[in-house]
Amino acid sequence: MIKKAESRKQKAEVGTMEHKTARDRRQRCGGRATASFCLLLSAFCLLMLSAFCLSAQEQAPAPNPYTPSRPVPLGDALLSLPTSHIPTEGTWEVKFTHRFNQSIDQGSFSDRVHSLYGLDSNADVGIGFSYVITRDLQATFMRSNVNDDIESSLKYVVVQQAPAIPFSLAVRGGMDWRTERGIIDRTSFFAQAIISRQFGGRAEIFLIPTYATNAGRAVSGNASTALFKHAANVPVGAAVIIRPGLSVVAELIPKNRDLPSSAKGGDFGWALGFKRAIGGHYFEILLTNSNATQVDQYVTSTYQGSPLNKSDLHLGFNIERRFGRRH
Repeated sequence: MIKKAESRKQKAEVGTMEHKTARDRRQRCGGRATASFCLLLSAFCLLMLSAFCLSAQEQAPAPNPYTPSRPVPLGDALLSLPTSHIPTEGTWEVKFTHRFNQSIDQGSFSDRVHSLYGLDSNADVGIGFSYVITRDLQATFMRSNVNDDIESSLKYVVVQQAPAIPFSLAVRGGMDWRTERGIIDRTSFFAQAIISRQFGGRAEIFLIPTYATNAGRAVSGNASTALFKHAANVPVGAAVIIRPGLSVVAELIPKNRDLPSSAKGGDFGWALGFKRAIGGHYFEILLTNSNATQVDQYVTSTYQGSPLNKSDLHLGFNIERRFGRRH
């Protein structure tokens, strides 16, 4: 009986061990299957994520090659010449111009010191304002104490430089109305094309073909009449940013080939200055050999009927203030 009991016990222990071994084998197989499943699931998810990223990259829109480049911060004028830029729609601007009459190299050294190098002299002064009517259209009014001239104009931006467009183009047209007494030919009309090209967002050059009627002044006694019935010229300008918000600006107005004999021997017009952009302000200080700020004057390369002298050095400055949107 004892032997039979031991035999049954041994058989039971063997059965238990076999059952445990089979269970362990099933657990190992199940664990390997679970690990394999997790690995396959991870690989599938990674594959789907990669495919999604590639698809997103392929569907991302390319930059529009016709989106205008950011303009060089010069405002709507260089020193006296217009630029191809205008502010955003709804922007108002007030502008003051000031040109001292006495050349800083005029007279002896003591005379120059006495006059503070022309700062004590009289000045040609202008005040004006402009408004951007639509995104591409600006209206400007400017009055100068020279001939009490009121200049009104419209400027329209035809195209702006972009990756696919190598230049900017604006057109400007208007009139000058001289209200001072003793003036004959009181009105002038003008048209300008303003072509510009910027380089790397730090430099820009301008070419400004200009036409005007009844331009310039020929003084006779107490009266003055137009020096030109029709005048044409191609002023040029350039600007280079030397630090953020600060630019060196230059203008050159070629000698008009059609100058009458009374103005022969004159030189080209030039101006060189610094322009500082601060918020909605532009501050400009300059040297020039011509005080002309109105189209009917600078197109002739004369000033008040007198030929220009390239060695004259007149101090001047401009102040501009924008209101509203100022981009």
